[in-house]
Amino acid sequence: MRAFRNLTLREQIMVSCGGAILVVLALWYYVWQPVMSDRSLQADRIARYLTILDIARTTREDAPRKVVSTPSSTPLAPLVTQSAQAAGIPLSRLDPEGARLRVTVAKLGYNEATTWIANLESASGLRLLSVEMTRLTEPAQVSLRMTLEQAQ
Repeated sequence: MRAFRNLTLREQIMVSCGGAILVVLALWYYVWQPVMSDRSLQADRIARYLTILDIARTTREDAPRKVVSTPSSTPLAPLVTQSAQAAGIPLSRLDPEGARLRVTVAKLGYNEATTWIANLESASGLRLLSVEMTRLTEPAQVSLRMTLEQAQ
């Protein structure tokens, strides 16, 4: 404060005005700008969320209803084999694990795999416990390993 008093009146006014301008600029840069950038970021997030919510609502209304079938009394292995033959899918290996069945397919198309899996769950009354698809070097070809059990 002593150094400030030693300044002339004109210098004191210049230093005071400069300090006030620095305070205003600091508030603008460190407070106002971050608040406004966060506000625009949140507005974008809200807009994306509302878009996803609208898509989910329309999808839910237009989605086909799942038909739940009663579990079959046929054992798992023949049921899966029949379903694969009907879909034209060559099974590589079937491994029974108690009440579960592990199925391995060496090579099939991705679309055929997803369609077959959906049919197994909806039409055959089976429940998938795990599905592992590995992309092969050929386009749209995958290898498939999955574990199934009877739906209860």
